Amino acid sequence: MTFSVSDKFNVLGNEVPEIIDLRNLEAPIPMEKVLLACSQLEPTEFFLAHLPHVPIMLFPHLESRGLQWWVYEEPDQSALVLIRKIA
Repeated sequence: MTFSVSDKFNVLGNEVPEIIDLRNLEAPIPMEKVLLACSQLEPTEFFLAHLPHVPIMLFPHLESRGLQWWVYEEPDQSALVLIRKIA
């Protein structure tokens, strides 16, 4: 069974952002790219990244920036991380 991104994250509705695949980058580059992208988000905009694993070390950085996030762990242990800037 295949699920779409909007099935995994019901907060999206019909507006599904492009998935930015960061799985093949060496640490800390994925976290740096996520934080840079999030710094450019407009209120209520989403950023969606595919990461090699659930990025536990990223979450405090997101919280300190007032961002919301959701995580979907894939069967291969990679993770889709959806981030939204709160208005």
